[in-house]
Amino acid sequence: MFYLRIFLVILWCIFSCSLWLLISFFSWGNAALFSPSVQFLSWGGLKLLGLETSFRGKSFSETLPAVMVSNHQSFLDTLLLGSVWPRKVVPIGKREIGFIPVIGWWFVGCGARLINRSKQQEAKSILERQIKFIHAGYGIGITPEGTRNKKGKGLLPFKKGAFHLAIQAQVPLIAFVVAPLSKVAHWESKTLNKAQIPIEVLPPFSTAGLTEKDVEALMNQVRTQMEEALVRLEAEIVLK
Repeated sequence: MFYLRIFLVILWCIFSCSLWLLISFFSWGNAALFSPSVQFLSWGGLKLLGLETSFRGKSFSETLPAVMVSNHQSFLDTLLLGSVWPRKVVPIGKREIGFIPVIGWWFVGCGARLINRSKQQEAKSILERQIKFIHAGYGIGITPEGTRNKKGKGLLPFKKGAFHLAIQAQVPLIAFVVAPLSKVAHWESKTLNKAQIPIEVLPPFSTAGLTEKDVEALMNQVRTQMEEALVRLEAEIVLK
């Protein structure tokens, strides 16, 4: 049953991404397409997996312009976060995503950005170019852990890009926290429980008046509050 559900979700993802890829051909790279496309993707994927989300802090998630950060555990994040993804916000992902047939093409076609994390100067330049986009009333989403946290507990060390960007743009930083999934998904034992998974958006972190010397302090403040939220949210998971 585990493999059947995963197979059906993969088929749904291919169908959904293909559909929105076709739509994006008429407006390639349009950032307005990302939110409705990922919400559509999430709707079917979560139904097939028997997962639901509860959402706290919706008003905070609508803060624009902004830089958005979130924790990153597995491919389930795309479905879970996608179900509450705010309008006019697009993610930045690693360059390799763009090479994935259909799914990667959808990602780019619907306005997401790609970054080459192996080249620090190039990555920094791409982030800096997003400031004009942000000031036009949009948001950029970044996973500061940089890679999946396969342990499902706590947070991996943060990279500083999102915090540099928020301070340079002088816009709020919005943190999305998805509950730890260790109670829900057990990849080694091939089990995936049906559950309601809470997601919380923390109150915006202001960057007004902050400078580059404040990056470390801002990053540590955000990380601490996200870790505290993870503990809260794990206790709120409802298995079905």
